[in-house]
Amino acid sequence: MIREQVAVFREARPEPPLWWVRFEVSVPPAAGRFMLADLAGPVRIPLFAAAIDPTGFAIMAPPGHPATHLLPGARVAMLGPLGKGFRIENQQRLLVITEAGRLPPLLPLLTSTATTTLVVEAATRARLPSLHRIPPTVELHTITHDGSAGHTGTLEQLLDADSPVRESLRWADCACFSCEPARYPALARSVRRARMHPSADFAQALIEVTMPCGAGACEVCRIQTRSGERRACSDGPVFDLLELDTDG
Repeated sequence: MIREQVAVFREARPEPPLWWVRFEVSVPPAAGRFMLADLAGPVRIPLFAAAIDPTGFAIMAPPGHPATHLLPGARVAMLGPLGKGFRIENQQRLLVITEAGRLPPLLPLLTSTATTTLVVEAATRARLPSLHRIPPTVELHTITHDGSAGHTGTLEQLLDADSPVRESLRWADCACFSCEPARYPALARSVRRARMHPSADFAQALIEVTMPCGAGACEVCRIQTRSGERRACSDGPVFDLLELDTDG
C-alpha cells in the first residue's frame, strides 16, 4: 500500500551548482528510496534525499527545479517513501562510488557508522563537488578524466588497474554505486574481476530514471536484468549491480 503524505516546504538556498531544498514530512525516505512529489507538473517528480532526519529530508536540485520555486510553508502532496533502498545494515567497511553529478542521493550513506571510502569521478576538477557535505571521517578519492585532480582516468580504468580505488573494492564489505545506468554492465564486470565470487548485494546500484507512478503500473521505468524485465520504481531503484550485466 502506497503511503500518502503532505510535506511542508521549509527552505531553498543555493549551493552552487545546485540548490539545497528542505521539506518536513512525517516519514522521510531512507537512502536510495524516494518520494513522488506533486509539484504542479504533468506528472509527479521523484525526490531522493541528500540529508535525512526524524522531521524530514532535503534534496539537492538543479537550478530551475520546480521545488526551488515554492514559498516557505507551502504544502506539497507526496507519495512514499517508495522503492527499495540501499541495504547496508551491519556493514563495517563501506565503499561509495559515484559520478560527481549523482552524489547527492548517496550522501546519507556517508553518515553511517561504517568505515567509509568515497570515490567521486568527474570530467575535470571544476566539476567535482564541494567537500563541505562530506564528513571528515570519510576517506575520499577523486578521479578526473583530464588528470586535473586526484587519479587520472575513469572509474572502469581505475577499478581494473592496480590502484587505491581497486584496493578499496577488495576490502569493502559493500559497494554502493550511482552512475549513468549505461555504465553499469561494464562496472559489474570490473567488480567481478576485482572480487572472487562477490555475494549477492555486495555491489548495489541506484538507477535514476523517470518514475511517474511509483507502483510499477505505467511501465515507463522498465529495465532489463539477468532475472528478466524489472520496474525501477517498485523492484528498485537500488538493484544488485551484478544483475544489471545482462551479457555477463
